[in-house]
Amino acid sequence: MNNIFPDSEFGNPNCTDLWVRLKTEVRPIVLYGTGNGADRIIDILERENIKISGIFSSAAFVRERFFRGYKVTDYETCKREFPDMLVLMCFGSARDDVLENVRMIADENEILAPDVPVYGDNIFNADFYEIHKEALARVRERLSDEKSRDTFDKLTEFKLTGKINNLFSCEYGNTGIFNISENSVYVDLGAYNGDTVIEFADKFKYKKIIAVEPDKRNFRKLTENTRDINNIILYNALISDRDEKVFLDNNKGRGAHESENGKMETQAFMLDTIIKREKLPEDGQLIIKFDVEGNELKALEGAKETIEKYKPLMFISCYHRSEDYFTLPLKVFEINNNYNLYMRHYKGIPAWETEYIFIPKTYSDTGRQSTE
Repeated sequence: MNNIFPDSEFGNPNCTDLWVRLKTEVRPIVLYGTGNGADRIIDILERENIKISGIFSSAAFVRERFFRGYKVTDYETCKREFPDMLVLMCFGSARDDVLENVRMIADENEILAPDVPVYGDNIFNADFYEIHKEALARVRERLSDEKSRDTFDKLTEFKLTGKINNLFSCEYGNTGIFNISENSVYVDLGAYNGDTVIEFADKFKYKKIIAVEPDKRNFRKLTENTRDINNIILYNALISDRDEKVFLDNNKGRGAHESENGKMETQAFMLDTIIKREKLPEDGQLIIKFDVEGNELKALEGAKETIEKYKPLMFISCYHRSEDYFTLPLKVFEINNNYNLYMRHYKGIPAWETEYIFIPKTYSDTGRQSTE
């Protein structure tokens, strides 16, 4: 593996692809967690003929049950049976108590967190890295500060190796890198139950909020939770690259996504369509958050006119698909090259709480306001 990032360890012989390393692991491999994440990881392990020895979960979730043919126990039981084991964390969390438990386990056993995408089949392994390393290098070259480059390097290493210390060491805030105008229009794409809308409304003065959420159950919660927020417009719709009826596949988690096999019919809109409908003020600042369950690339395709005309401040999640790491920023620069690019990872395992921040050059260097 060629090392194209000078400050990171990949390219170093000791930086081994997680899945390659697991094939030669002599210690018992034990999974921490059950659910969708564990399902996907077990599928990969079975495909690679990698044997696992057991599964445990947090004490509150231990019951008389089996998962994929393995009896689910607790950590202490696994520890007694396998004193020297390698633990694979198979779920995501940003909760302090969970992260503290992970650190406790790490003090006694090596624990790794395989980076398995929420959507899509591309695993960020050594082969994936080699195929896309030039695109990755292009993105890294566009990053605008040392924190972003450090985050990019450590997250890339985490994706390749599963080493969670890379995540702990690159948790950053986004303090002081952008302004929020009192004339802002905030567009929340993937508004879920309104948590990020409420956070924005509590922190900033604004002119209007537009919140879009495709899942009907989440939309009901969004409507209820934001009923006291002024000047807000809600859309029960999917953001995509076209205006038409589509079908969603709900993963019974945080959100729903577009799927050929989906059964939930909903309306899809291009963001350009919504922005034209809402007739934004010419003097206002447009702010857009993209967190649309793996539909980010299509969402950008459907936002070309908006990005060209308004040069919005944008926050784009980059963890749903492995290729989001490079396709999303390169797509934005293809549409409008007049941006400074930042990357921030917030508290949590695996690298789900990660986003690119696109700040228009027209105002990003004229002053700064903290967002925290």
